[in-house]
Amino acid sequence: MEKSPLVSIIITNYNHSQYLTKRLKIVFKQTYVNFEVILLDDCSTDGSMELLMKYAKHPKVSNCIFNERNSGNTFAQWNRGISLAKGKYIWIAESDDYCEKDFLEKLI
Repeated sequence: MEKSPLVSIIITNYNHSQYLTKRLKIVFKQTYVNFEVILLDDCSTDGSMELLMKYAKHPKVSNCIFNERNSGNTFAQWNRGISLAKGKYIWIAESDDYCEKDFLEKLI
């Protein structure tokens, strides 16, 4: 039987602290468990970085990167996350979005 493929979950953030905790909690509660999380912050000024630091040591987090300057480009952040990804599949999980806890399981 084939092993469950690794999914790289890329969460890019810029000033979404009001949504970030909800997004992170649901990502870490996914019923499909073979995933890594890549956290990227584009120089937020709203307390997002402090929230991300709380999750940075979670065993599923493979990278947590804070830009020194705002890139001004969501696609640059996505590309950075993709370059760090180790998974067979990639999920760009927007920081201001939400999903059900079985989202990955249904997709895989």
